[in-house]
Amino acid sequence: MAAGLKTIIALSFVLAIGFLLCILSSALFHNYLPLLVVASYVIAPLPNWICSRCANPDDFMESAGSAVVDFGRFCTGFFVVMGVGMF
Repeated sequence: MAAGLKTIIALSFVLAIGFLLCILSSALFHNYLPLLVVASYVIAPLPNWICSRCANPDDFMESAGSAVVDFGRFCTGFFVVMGVGMF
């Protein structure tokens, strides 16, 4: 296995453990507000996916839908930063 692939697998394992600990701590102390962090990471890729679909990448002009794609990237970045800020 390549070194880059091992790094990605290790980081995904650490992220999964972090999500598990966040969910377990919420259930243990009956305080479910930390689950908003998990929810923000779950919905983070949705604006990027929706805006890339709306941009119609099959068009013959590349610059036609760039504002929509940039808006999707901005919203995705916002959700990721919001999740870090709530943590």
